[in-house]
Amino acid sequence: MRPIDLSPGEAVLHEGDPARCAVLLPGVRYFSQAPLLWFAREVAQARGWSALELSERTPGDQDPFDWMRDRSERALDAIDAETVVVIGKSLASAAAPLVAERGLPAVWLTPLLVRPDVVRALAQASAPALLVGSRADPSWEDGQRPDNDALEIIELGGLDHSLQVDKNPLASLDVLREVSARIGAFLDRL
Repeated sequence: MRPIDLSPGEAVLHEGDPARCAVLLPGVRYFSQAPLLWFAREVAQARGWSALELSERTPGDQDPFDWMRDRSERALDAIDAETVVVIGKSLASAAAPLVAERGLPAVWLTPLLVRPDVVRALAQASAPALLVGSRADPSWEDGQRPDNDALEIIELGGLDHSLQVDKNPLASLDVLREVSARIGAFLDRL
């Protein structure tokens, strides 16, 4: 893998198989140290993948969607691996058009299905993608489910936008275990 061309503090590269890299894209207030992305990275690394983890501090004066698209493009341009998978949370789905255009597989955790550009990109994706969301999350339930055979859609009940059960941390851990297992199975198929 060639050196990553991002400013210090913008990304952390976790070494693993240089031929396989998972690029982790944060949400607006869901950082890479939050459970879903933390364990997605752990799952990828346990399978030998390298992981490029983007920092998650959106500048206050920039549109977060523009920021995410720019950061995603620079991160994907920096990766020189045979197999690249994108794992993104919420705001990260703003990069879905770029990911679909490049034909990359992806895991989208609570993608913003209320955004037509995201739904259109997911509907046009040619590479496999795993979408995970909940009907209790307005950004999922109030949106449109993309119709595409390349997509595996997992809809979990009663969870918030962080895929957690309100006031029930043990049930939330069970959800985290299930989502992590699904991510692992998805990576195993790539």
